[in-house]
Amino acid sequence: MKIKIAAVHMNCILGDVDANMDNAKKIVEEAVNNGAELVLFPEFFTSGFAFNPKILDVVVKYEDPQIKLSKWAKEYNVIIGGSYLKYNGEDTLNTFSLTFPNGQVFTHSKDIPTIYEHFCYNDGDENNVLETPIGNIGVALCWEQIRYNTVRRMAGKVDLVLAGSCWWGFCGDDPKGFEELSEFHQELAVNAPIDMAKLLHVPVIHASYNASFEGFNFPKGDKQQTRTIMGATQVIDENAQVICRRLYNEPAEIIYSEVQYNTEPKEVTSIEANKYWIPELPELYLLCWDKINPYCEKYYEQIAKPYYKKYCK
Repeated sequence: MKIKIAAVHMNCILGDVDANMDNAKKIVEEAVNNGAELVLFPEFFTSGFAFNPKILDVVVKYEDPQIKLSKWAKEYNVIIGGSYLKYNGEDTLNTFSLTFPNGQVFTHSKDIPTIYEHFCYNDGDENNVLETPIGNIGVALCWEQIRYNTVRRMAGKVDLVLAGSCWWGFCGDDPKGFEELSEFHQELAVNAPIDMAKLLHVPVIHASYNASFEGFNFPKGDKQQTRTIMGATQVIDENAQVICRRLYNEPAEIIYSEVQYNTEPKEVTSIEANKYWIPELPELYLLCWDKINPYCEKYYEQIAKPYYKKYCK
């Protein structure tokens, strides 16, 4: 099969869903005018991300983005994918939706929030394979791309992977040692979808940002800080070759590629059964994953979740 995909290298305004959705509509229109059959937005494309009260309010104060995504998919006869924060009546999740012109919507919610992201949303599902009219589509959001569990769920089962990140970088207020890892961090973000293509033997399309977001230090919130989103928007073929790319420090733009994929049974690479992380991560990363994730989960349960329950309609 062939499909022309528009991968969106995006900028957005932190916490302003209305403005970002207005921008997204213009992007969809431009992409369709250029022949795109599928438009892929990055993770958190309706809000951006930072430790900031604005992030809680994107769920409380704005209309569910899916309403407009379904309308646009039908109006422009295009498939639209991207993730956003969504309240389901019990929890807020980081939900990727793939919306079709006929009204069908397929979803996956990120399985584990990445470290301090847990302050505003909870664990999702393990449904990384969407069985759709265009084939079995794998979905991987940000750090899902660097964990073997994600690959195990998809191996031999997907024809194409749609991935997206809002891969926040380090800043001066982070614990000592992190800024020294900035170059490694950028390489990690760029290589994550390439490594997925190597393991799965299918094309991987990844949407990201040219953006920086202002928030506060977690959890005190007494210092303002700016984090730049790392990585790249890129199209990678089944041989793990990069077809086109837009790096984090290049201006926001849509990149287009006609992606060819097949729906036949896939070769399965031997995946190490006992490994959790795909790349070798520095001790500082592992320490943050083990220590900060539970702390942020507690923040979510005690502060964010009650706020959603009180104010969400």
